[in-house]
Amino acid sequence: MADWQKNMDSFFAESDETKKNKDVTDFMRFVRDTAIPAFKALREQLEKHGRELSIKETASSVTARVSNAGTEELVYGVYGRLLPGGVLPYAEVKFRERNGLKIIKVESMIRSGESNYVMSDVKKQEVIDNFLDHYMRAIKPV
Repeated sequence: MADWQKNMDSFFAESDETKKNKDVTDFMRFVRDTAIPAFKALREQLEKHGRELSIKETASSVTARVSNAGTEELVYGVYGRLLPGGVLPYAEVKFRERNGLKIIKVESMIRSGESNYVMSDVKKQEVIDNFLDHYMRAIKPV
């Protein structure tokens, strides 16, 4: 049998349910080993500047909420996007403009540049850098 036929057989041999469970497990590992440690490092630094960062983990995401004197400044969530090659993490960022009258919501891939990578390639520092990029553009110190 030709290699392409073996590849196709192998591709279809893995059930959709098995692949889905693997993707969920991989994403939860990413949250535990990469995203949460990044949020904890950010929290430590933000506290030095009078900010609070709370972390909330669910089965499908992890969210960092930054507040200053009880006022929410930014919400940064990490979610998994299911693509044909597997799950890739992305950020959903919410913040307010015009003295809190307008809520802005954006999505961002955590890693910039090429898109031919897997979730395990994304490192803690990339999560921190992406968070800071959004935070520093959205929040103007008073």
